[in-house]
Amino acid sequence: MDKLGAVIGREFGERVRSKWFLITTTFGPLLIAGLLIVPPWLASRTQATIDPSGLVFVDASGTGLGNAVAVDVAGGIQSTSTLPEVVVISVTEMDSVVALQRARLVKGNITGYVLFDAGTSGAGKARLVLRDGVAGGFGERLVGALDRQLRRARLTALGVSDGDADQLGRLKIAVQTVRLSADGSEASTRVNLVFGFGVAILLYIAIVLYGQIVLRSVTEEKQSRVSEMVLASVPARVLLAGKIIGIGGVALLQLGLWTVAVVTVLMNRAAIFAKLGVQAATMALPSISGESLILLGAYFVLGYALYAALFAMVGSIATSEQEAQQAQTPVIMMLVTSMALLQTALSNPNGTIGRSLSLIPFSSPIMMPLRMGLTNVPTAELVISISCLSLTAILALLMAGQVYRTALLMYGKRPSLREIARWMREAD
Repeated sequence: MDKLGAVIGREFGERVRSKWFLITTTFGPLLIAGLLIVPPWLASRTQATIDPSGLVFVDASGTGLGNAVAVDVAGGIQSTSTLPEVVVISVTEMDSVVALQRARLVKGNITGYVLFDAGTSGAGKARLVLRDGVAGGFGERLVGALDRQLRRARLTALGVSDGDADQLGRLKIAVQTVRLSADGSEASTRVNLVFGFGVAILLYIAIVLYGQIVLRSVTEEKQSRVSEMVLASVPARVLLAGKIIGIGGVALLQLGLWTVAVVTVLMNRAAIFAKLGVQAATMALPSISGESLILLGAYFVLGYALYAALFAMVGSIATSEQEAQQAQTPVIMMLVTSMALLQTALSNPNGTIGRSLSLIPFSSPIMMPLRMGLTNVPTAELVISISCLSLTAILALLMAGQVYRTALLMYGKRPSLREIARWMREAD
């Protein structure tokens, strides 16, 4: 244990004291905070806006819809804004009037025109023509106004009073989807979806990033032949285990700091946007039980250990860093396959694909945390998934230790697949 602790301390301390650890640990939260705040802020400042007063509403519907929508878009009858120009025409005049408005638009005399034809009242379709072709938020504003006025007109036709028709026309429907957890607590499905997907992406990045650090470390030590001297006093499996645990500790520390920073930004998101002059709702955070946190940690640790062992085997077998980068492709592809099927699991977390991938050791570190954020996973599936992942990770570490020990003593020789298989069988 003393030797293992020494190796862990060396691997952990060497990387934590590195200036690159300080840079990436500091830069990571700043980058994430920037991605959460800057794009919405820029969008609010640069979003294309259209002044309704520069538009012309061409109404060939024969129902007075153009004037009603124009007033609605301008803010209503009580608004002090200049009302858009409304041209009421018959169907026979449509071609000539539209040609005139197009000519005015080309010359820059108007911002654009909205065309309501005879089918607008029935099909709810209109045409917005702009010189720049960017409607921005005005497009949604126009759709909302048209929807309200169409509903109001139909209700009035059915004998509903103008006041009631106007009130019903402005009624907004909102459905909140809530997930009921096993303990009876409620949680937003949207929040859980974002959380589950975010955890899956984070685990994927962490496993790939720190797994490749293990690969490069093994490859560099093999090329420099430093490990041959260390093997004289430390068993190969202890050396490899210490390397994996030490680098894993760095990963946990860095990810922990990043997580704290992201949670802090999300909790204060509304206040930050308020200071920037942008309206934004407070982003709710999912409620996570202690058991769920332990399970998420277990999947990260076991998933990292499994893939770190596989990356270590690749680094032990390769004779150069370039060859190691090529040889790691099968390992990367196993993770990429899980990511490629995330969308399928998101749409149906309890489907055959989602359940199968959450039980397979090579994909469960990504897929099971995703399912845990979306649905109540049966306890039996969690037990089977964790057990299979644990056994596979232990087996991979044993085989990696055997391959690591043998390959380091065969410097300069590229082992064949038959030799590698024999080394793995010799793992006890």
